Amino acid sequence: MFARLLTAWRAFWFAWRHPEECQKWIEPPQKQKEASSADTSHLRLLFFLQQGSRLIDFLKEDISAFSDAQVGAAVRKIHQDSRQVIEELVTIRPLRDEAEGAQMTILKGYNPSEIKLVGKLKGEPPYKGTLVHRGWKAHKRSLPAQLGDISVEIISPAEVELS
Repeated sequence: MFARLLTAWRAFWFAWRHPEECQKWIEPPQKQKEASSADTSHLRLLFFLQQGSRLIDFLKEDISAFSDAQVGAAVRKIHQDSRQVIEELVTIRPLRDEAEGAQMTILKGYNPSEIKLVGKLKGEPPYKGTLVHRGWKAHKRSLPAQLGDISVEIISPAEVELS
């Protein structure tokens, strides 16, 4: 009992003489506050891809021991399920309507976030080139904001089959 009283007395005097040191114990660190408000949409998307198609299981698996036929059979199902999850959460459509291989003219004032110029870039626009990739754009984003009581770092919980 006396030891507890002595410890409390020492803590009181330490806090009295060094209030700035004690402030660390009262207020949470700034990093923890920032981390809780960080965007975790990428983790939620991984959560849904894992839940709907076991994509992460497949990507983390060492497939070198499997035959091409075995990998192909697994990929077909994962591709179908992942495509469905993506379509439900983030509707993705081609950015350009032209077919790949089409000739294009890129005018001055183009948006570099929509068009990536590759190859020999000389002078000022207009540029003439061939469409190599149509690009992708998200038209609908319906990724749920919360995952309930699940921690944002947990992409897939461990599964235990009870006997």
